[in-house]
Amino acid sequence: MSTPPTDPGSLTSYQLRLPSFEGPLDVLLRLIERSQLSITDVSLVTVTDQFLRHAENLGGAPPETIAEFATVGARLVLLKSRSLLPRPPLPDEGEEPEELIRQLIEYHTVKAAAQRLASWDASGRGAFAPSGNGVVTPAPAAPPRLAAQQATALARALRRRLALVPIAPEAIPVRRVVSLREMVERVLDALAGTRNLRFSTVAAGCDGRNEVLTAFLAMLVLVRRRVVDAEQETLFGDIALRKVAVPAAHESAAD
Repeated sequence: MSTPPTDPGSLTSYQLRLPSFEGPLDVLLRLIERSQLSITDVSLVTVTDQFLRHAENLGGAPPETIAEFATVGARLVLLKSRSLLPRPPLPDEGEEPEELIRQLIEYHTVKAAAQRLASWDASGRGAFAPSGNGVVTPAPAAPPRLAAQQATALARALRRRLALVPIAPEAIPVRRVVSLREMVERVLDALAGTRNLRFSTVAAGCDGRNEVLTAFLAMLVLVRRRVVDAEQETLFGDIALRKVAVPAAHESAAD
């Protein structure tokens, strides 16, 4: 079984030639990550120059090849910078740092996912051909049908349900009721500044017919107590009220 030819524009077909290594770029990265090759023995400038010459010979590398080279190159720069910085001694020389292991696992996971997506894209999976119909969506499911029940049974069930629903209380506005005592005081306050007062003036300050009737009763109470005198010149005419000055002892006795 023959192997398929390698794309000359892919990164896997690119071969590095260094004093300490010769082969693909991803193999170089694996050797350095597994500590089988020291990063200090690799010149990143030489690696970059050789890749640029390779891309120039091809007449320009594809964007995905340049992106993959940038990913591997960034990893090599990170490893190179870590090797130049002082690090604390590891607790166990035979054990790799946990951070490096985690990043290696993430790198291989992302690389495997990229290869899987590339194979799907090459096979046309998950792609839609341009057409007038567009994406075919499934037809909506029919609504579920109710069980066959008699109308009387449904009506009884509805009444039982409505019986459980609480009825919101209805707020009925109630007009404030003025008491007879309060109306008597109102009439006396109106007579405080003057000795003569028209009942029509008192009725004009009342709110509704009930208050007018209460004001009339208050006037009769004051007349009975001999606090005011009431005089009506004509039948159904306006009533004139006049405050009567009485001795305090007589007024208390009348109360």
